[in-house]
This record gives sequence, C-alpha cells and structure tokens, in this order.
Amino acid sequence: MEQTITKEAYATFSGQINEDSTKRLFEALAQATQNNVTHIHLLLESYGGFVGDGIALYNLFKSSPLELVVYNAGSVQSIAAIAYLGAKVRKVSAHGAFMLHSAAMGQTVTSGAVLEAVSKCIAVDNARIRAILREYVTLTVEQWQALDYMDLHFSAEESVANGIAQEIGEFLPPK
Repeated sequence: MEQTITKEAYATFSGQINEDSTKRLFEALAQATQNNVTHIHLLLESYGGFVGDGIALYNLFKSSPLELVVYNAGSVQSIAAIAYLGAKVRKVSAHGAFMLHSAAMGQTVTSGAVLEAVSKCIAVDNARIRAILREYVTLTVEQWQALDYMDLHFSAEESVANGIAQEIGEFLPPK
C-alpha cells in the first residue's frame, strides 16, 4: 500500500485584487504544485479590487488540484469575497468580517455612448458576481435586492450561517 505524504505550505495575501496580485497568486500556486505541495493554507485580507481579476482567482481557487484552505483573519470585501468563495475550505477568524456589494464604476463625465457601454459592463459583472454568490451564499430576498444599492456586511458568525465561510477557525501556521 502506497502512503501519501501531506506537504503543507502557509502563505499570506493582503492588498488589492488586481492584475499584478492575481499574477503573483497564480505563480505561487503553480510553484507549490511543482514542489509537490498538497495542502495550502492561505490567509486572505483584502478590501477588493477589479472584478475580472477576482473572478479569475475564484476560478483558480475552485479548480486547483491542491487542498486549498483560505482564511479571513480580518476583512475580506467586495471582489475578494468572490475569490474567497472558490476555495475548497473556507474559514473565518472569530473576529473576521465580510462585505458584499454589486459592481460599480467610478464617476466620470462622459458621452451617452460610453455610459451605455459602462452600463453593459456593470450588468455583465453583476451577473457573474450574483451567479457565484448564488452557488454558495444564502441571502434573504431583501438582501438580494439590497445588493443593487448598498453594501452588505457579515460578522464571522453571520458569514457561516449564510454560507460565505464554512467554519470559524484561525490561521495558525506551525512554529
């Protein structure tokens, strides 16, 4: 009988979800795979960032052959919460919190044609975000409606009850 050896790695990420940070996370997971790591514990702390990059991380986390445990040890907001949902195992610190909201674009003065294009982009991003949320998260009708115009905040306990996190647990790398 062949014995499987578990090789664990611990990593942290704090900052904006953008092209550079997404690239670094892609490279880190690829390197871990090449180094025969089987389990990764990732502490994630982020106020969010760009929708496309967050959804790319969600897809990476979801399809990773590694046993990926992602921890929220402080605050995971906006598109970072969507990326977090892709992990096979999702833990939140007893003092962690989440924030969800719909996609938005900065305010600029522009032409009607550009506003129409921006509106379509936001609609596409919101459809992607909601599709991922519906896979994992249980919200009331009122909360789903509120996503159109306000931020929704969840404590650690509320995030477990709503399916964002699976359990309360702390990021504890070995000494």
